[in-house]
Amino acid sequence: MKTVIIYATKYGSAENAAELLKKRLGGRVKLINIVKELVPPLNEYDTVILGGSIYAGNIQTKLGEFMNYNLDILLQKRVGLFLCAAHPDPEVREKELAASFPPELYNHALRKEIFGYEIHYEKMNLFEKIIVNTMMKIKVDQSALSIEHIKAFAREMSREGNSNTIG
Repeated sequence: MKTVIIYATKYGSAENAAELLKKRLGGRVKLINIVKELVPPLNEYDTVILGGSIYAGNIQTKLGEFMNYNLDILLQKRVGLFLCAAHPDPEVREKELAASFPPELYNHALRKEIFGYEIHYEKMNLFEKIIVNTMMKIKVDQSALSIEHIKAFAREMSREGNSNTIG
């Protein structure tokens, strides 16, 4: 089984999550940072995992555009969706997860998960620092990725008998 993890990241949280996920998935797994790399044809892969992080309530634009442009082929694949999100309210995080992906893809996905978050405070601009400080009272770098969520996601996506494909 060939898997591709396509992610978008601003400061590295989604990239770190994707790397942790890759280590736990079986088979051949390719990582693609959609912001920096071209995505190979999706017909080469059995499973497509898409992930990003939330900034001001939205997932990265490049990932959203990719999903919308490739929706038909994605709906024919085994799909998993993940998000790195730090909003303090779990209900808001769940709403962000659902709103970050096209509804058809969200409903089609075998697994959808919030992997937690990392705050890269020192890399943020002043506006981002003000928001993070106001919402979360954080003024330093912080990592809160959930290894348990990543492991559970990997277990589910590694099951070959678990299929949501057309055909």
